[in-house]
Amino acid sequence: MSRRGLALAPALALALVAPLSAVAACHDAPVPVVPSTEMTVRPGTTTPVTDLPPVDTRPLTGWLKVQGPRIMTPDGKPFHGRGANLQDTRGCDACSWEPPHVDEVLRRIDTLVDDWHATFVRLLLESYPDRGPTPGRVHYKNVLEDDDYFHDVMRIIGHVGKKRGVYVLVSLWHDPTFGPLGWPTERTRTVWKKLARALRDMPFVMFGLVNEPEKNEGGLLDGEVWTAMNETVAAIRSVEEAGKNHIVTVQGTREWGRVLDYYLAHPITAGGGANIAYETHVYNRPDRFDELVTRPSRKLPVIIGEMGVINDKNATMLAEDCEGLMDLAEKLDVPWLAYTFHTNCPPNLLVEHAGTCGVGAPLQPSPWGRLVRERLARPW
Repeated sequence: MSRRGLALAPALALALVAPLSAVAACHDAPVPVVPSTEMTVRPGTTTPVTDLPPVDTRPLTGWLKVQGPRIMTPDGKPFHGRGANLQDTRGCDACSWEPPHVDEVLRRIDTLVDDWHATFVRLLLESYPDRGPTPGRVHYKNVLEDDDYFHDVMRIIGHVGKKRGVYVLVSLWHDPTFGPLGWPTERTRTVWKKLARALRDMPFVMFGLVNEPEKNEGGLLDGEVWTAMNETVAAIRSVEEAGKNHIVTVQGTREWGRVLDYYLAHPITAGGGANIAYETHVYNRPDRFDELVTRPSRKLPVIIGEMGVINDKNATMLAEDCEGLMDLAEKLDVPWLAYTFHTNCPPNLLVEHAGTCGVGAPLQPSPWGRLVRERLARPW
């Protein structure tokens, strides 16, 4: 959460269907495997093979759709996505001072999905306005200004796409295009057009517009936040293809993304309001769960984008509070994401390695991480 101070080529569409070996381990967009149009001949014969099975070009993971107050899977069931936040190659600014370690991010995805059994990942895209103090960040610019970073992000997203049934919420977390209170601006909309155009054929991808609109505790700026969100959704819809509208999450208008009340009477209208979900970040005791989650979920498709064990001057949420929120979310068919699969960006799901980038470090769960891993091992 902010208060802590902190064109994919169409080829990827083909590279992410079976077989998946076409996803190349390089910075460039993957090269697709294109079925040959020539006749295949069996060894030792001159007889063409005409009985080969057709190539399955369906994605491993299908399109989600908002229906009423729920997000639904392709088979018509409520989306039971749950998992964790995961930083990109900048690593909560712990890794910006080194060359990008894409393989480390892929390793963490493998652990989170294959070992912990997450079905939902919030990928946090992180950029800064400058190099920072001496000696300075090595990579820090956003996808508009750094093509290598853009390709790294595409490779990371493509790796999630190789996990059947797993969805990724691609979220702008820190970006210099945000306004002073964390809202999207016209320049942010340009970022989203580039990302949405690159990922328009990727059904396993969702888009999270910003991290957390800040302050506004009294709600006086709710209408202005809504307009900024609505215009950003419109920008995304302007580059998507008909019938391929990704789920887009808009964040709460108040209190660092917590409060969804304004959207109850003023849902997003861009693109006809289709496939919009409403994202809240909950770092609170149970006395606010009804306000922040239960009541909005009766009318809106809600996603809990962040939660975590914390107890400082900014917020208090205990381990038992997190368990209670998971229980509530799963009762209400509300997808949830724990914060964060990292060793140095509290509240950490992994054992802390403070002051380091953490490349190659053991991915051992912290006490908070053990709670999440145990929950993910249980059926929902």
